[in-house]
Amino acid sequence: MEGLLVALFVLFLIWLLIAPIVALVVARNAKARAENAEHALEKTKSRVEWLESELRQLKEGNPSQAARTPTKIPAKRETPEITPGPVKSTPLGAILERASNEARKADELRKSMAPPPLPEPVVRKKLVDWDGASSPPAAPPPLPEEPQEPFSLEKFMGVKLFAWLGGVAMFFGVIFFVKYAFENNLISPATRITLGFVTGTGLLAGGLVIHRLPKYKVLAQAFCATGVLILYGVSFAAHAVYHFPAFGSIQTFVLMAGITFAAFFIAVRLNALVVAVLGMLGGFMTPVLLSTGQDQVLGLFGYIALLDIGLLAVSRHGRWRFLTPCAATGTAVMQIGWFFKFFGPGNYDEGSLTLIPMGILLGFIVLFLAGGWIKRRRLSVYAAGSVVGLAAVAVAFAFVMLSYESVARRYFLLHGFLLLVHLGIIATVIARPRLGMAQVVAALLGFLHLALWTVWYLSVGNLHGTLALYLVFGALHAVAPVILSRRMATEGMGAPVKSSPWFPPLALAIMVLPVLQLDPVPITVWGGILMANLLVIALAAASRAVLPVLLSLFVTMILAGIWLLHGPASTAPLMPFLGVVSGFTLLFSAAGKWLFRDGLPEGGSDQLAAKLLPAASAVLPFGLLLCAIDSLPIPDPSPVFAVSLLMTVLLAALAIFGKQGKLLLIGLSGTAAVEGFWFVHHFDRGHPQVSLIWFIGFYLLFLVLPFVFRKRCVDLPESWIASALSGVAHFLLIHPLIKQAFPNDVMGMVPAAFAVPSIFGLWALLKFFPEMDKRQRSRAAWFGGVALLFITLIFPIQFERQWITVSWAIEGALLIWLYRRVPHQGLLFTGLGLLVTTFVRLALNPAVFTSYERSGTPILNWHIYAFGIVAAAQFIGARWFRDPENRLEAFKPVAGLYTMGGVLLFLLLNIEIADFFTAPGSRYVAFEFGGNFARDMTYSIAWGLFSLALLGIGFRSGSKHARFTAIALLVLTLVKVFLHDLAAIQNIFRIGALVGVAIIAFIASFLYQRFFDKSGQGPPPLT
Repeated sequence: MEGLLVALFVLFLIWLLIAPIVALVVARNAKARAENAEHALEKTKSRVEWLESELRQLKEGNPSQAARTPTKIPAKRETPEITPGPVKSTPLGAILERASNEARKADELRKSMAPPPLPEPVVRKKLVDWDGASSPPAAPPPLPEEPQEPFSLEKFMGVKLFAWLGGVAMFFGVIFFVKYAFENNLISPATRITLGFVTGTGLLAGGLVIHRLPKYKVLAQAFCATGVLILYGVSFAAHAVYHFPAFGSIQTFVLMAGITFAAFFIAVRLNALVVAVLGMLGGFMTPVLLSTGQDQVLGLFGYIALLDIGLLAVSRHGRWRFLTPCAATGTAVMQIGWFFKFFGPGNYDEGSLTLIPMGILLGFIVLFLAGGWIKRRRLSVYAAGSVVGLAAVAVAFAFVMLSYESVARRYFLLHGFLLLVHLGIIATVIARPRLGMAQVVAALLGFLHLALWTVWYLSVGNLHGTLALYLVFGALHAVAPVILSRRMATEGMGAPVKSSPWFPPLALAIMVLPVLQLDPVPITVWGGILMANLLVIALAAASRAVLPVLLSLFVTMILAGIWLLHGPASTAPLMPFLGVVSGFTLLFSAAGKWLFRDGLPEGGSDQLAAKLLPAASAVLPFGLLLCAIDSLPIPDPSPVFAVSLLMTVLLAALAIFGKQGKLLLIGLSGTAAVEGFWFVHHFDRGHPQVSLIWFIGFYLLFLVLPFVFRKRCVDLPESWIASALSGVAHFLLIHPLIKQAFPNDVMGMVPAAFAVPSIFGLWALLKFFPEMDKRQRSRAAWFGGVALLFITLIFPIQFERQWITVSWAIEGALLIWLYRRVPHQGLLFTGLGLLVTTFVRLALNPAVFTSYERSGTPILNWHIYAFGIVAAAQFIGARWFRDPENRLEAFKPVAGLYTMGGVLLFLLLNIEIADFFTAPGSRYVAFEFGGNFARDMTYSIAWGLFSLALLGIGFRSGSKHARFTAIALLVLTLVKVFLHDLAAIQNIFRIGALVGVAIIAFIASFLYQRFFDKSGQGPPPLT
């Protein structure tokens, strides 16, 4: 009984709210009808008056005036008081007959006064009258625009805002009253639900009735929206809170589907956006406001799904498409709220319960995909954005699951869920390519998720599945955009297609984690790496993107290096490592040749990468071989050298058949580096035979390659350079090997032996290519220069003390001579460089006097042959120097060579004097002035004689610089004698010194006087 009273009280409250509004509406309607009736009566009275006036005019016989001057009908006039009087009655039939005749006469008069018909329009041939005889017709005036009602804040707040707020307040009032009644058990559950349905239905009915009045559409829409909210909430409560048998899952689903349909129908039919918006807000807030604290996950999200379906349907109407992202936002908020409240306490991380949240997240993604795509040619942009937002929530859920070990251990379930989310994003991007960055971000987050999972949960047991996941994710984001962009009109797929070739290298990069974490690393890891590389190559063939292939090559080689360094320091991993390096080298070399069989791609970066790929595939393994040599004990170099030989053969093939001669130089550098590194770290002088055979074999390989393929190498100068320099590179290995393993007293025979192949190569060049063109000059210059190098190395190797400097000086002079026979600029510059270097080593190197001991033999010692031969080489080089093109005229190399030779001779003169007067037993030459009359006078007399000789050379050659230098040296000698030597000697010796100096000065004066007498005008010009 108490519940019935409370229910009646609730109905009374609702009636108190609705009744005044209904009464106001009814009163307003009655007032409007009264005003309309009064206005109609006024129009009728005016019409009657006009008819009476017409009748009077017809009676007076003035039809034309009556026809031409119609009486204006006033819109509204005051009705005068009518005074009753006598009325003259006229038969009605006569009046009608007379009116018909007058009307017929007026019609005939109107036809007679009609204007003549318009003439036929003349068709003009000219589109524009250039003479300006006629102007184009003026454009018709624009149609008057319908006046728009200006925005009024007062009207908006008074009409719409208050109505909306009233609807919301009504909804909250009912909700909180019901909640209060629930908490205090004032109303039985059945009565509560009944009152809810009655209230909601009444509001809907009232809104539909009021909506018929144009001035109250906003209020009607508010009533309808509130009614929809209440019906949603009551239906949810009846099913999820009270569990009424009549409100089972199926029945409630049907009921809420009906409410959804009703809301959709009302919103669209009445063009009521507020119904949709308030329905959406109330629909999402109903589960929160009526929450019982119990987990009803299926009922909750089933209700949310129905709500979303209604909103998706309503959003298709007019300009209401923003309701779709609003619905997605509400759904995401409900998902996040449910997770924080029920996921942990409900043990959803264990067993099959994990499928429920995953299924809910995926289900809503599919729902918005289908809702935005049904009966449309393409997915709406609002639905696409909603799918991306819901997918972001799902991706965040996948990251959170990494902290739940029970879920993360089921890696196929977790990553399968993530993969389905990515499929939803890809489907969205297919429909809306402008959202392509969403796929790129999703792919990057997916690989980050895989990397985090690998760091925390990887083991040997799940390695195979992990590698498969790497490949699946890489293939999905790499292959799907390319295939779909070709088969469907997707505007090129934008960012996904451009970024797709980079995802397999990213999957490849993640594979470094298993290599770092597992010990030992299973060989199956390399199967996954191979599949990833094949995927990269396949995508490169489809997209012509070469940079990812080059990146994959680098990543693969880095993985191999990490695998090598991460493994044990023994010979056990050497052979698998060499097999991996060789296999991937062959793979990428063949891929580079196959990808560009039809030509190189266009574009700067890809074209450069296409050129670098074959070379890089053969060059990078050399670095790995160096790592292996450094980290593993390798007493037998045969396995390492065999792989190096494979790399060399590949580079040689690419160089000769691919017209890339520089690759042979790269191959020679890499091979020599591997050989030298092994020699330094692992050479055993007790077993030199194997390494010696490999060194000689590599030397001969590079030497004979261009001769064997001379027709293909005729335009490849780098191949001939590599052939010539091969002897130099391997001499640096074979000479120390023989010196350590086979010591002897004739080590000069080693460079002599190396000179023979170079000389033979020079002879073969002159035989095969008799024409001395530019290419032939270059080839002959390299082989001749190397042959001269080995010949000159005989002396420093066989002898001691500055023989390396002597050999360089001799080679420099010989190269200048060879330049006269083979005019190649490299010979000239190299020869000059060697001569300058030898001058610096002897004249400007203090170590000559502090590090090299004197021999103890005066005059005929190592100083005289070292300085003498180098000075002679300078003079001979100046004599042989030719510069037909005058490229070095500004540097005056001939004068420079003569100058360096003269300086060396002057230094030799002083060194020999100092060495002669150095105290016996001294290790180094001592330069001292003063305290020894004989030594000081020897210096002075030698300087004077040297200046006279230099002066004579200047007169003979006509060199003004030589004469000036001689004068300067003679003056210096005189100053030394007068200021230094005379102060330290006795009178008799002083007289002799002065006489000697005077004789030298007289001779110099005589020579100058004789030279001037012969020339008549002075010294000749400089030649």
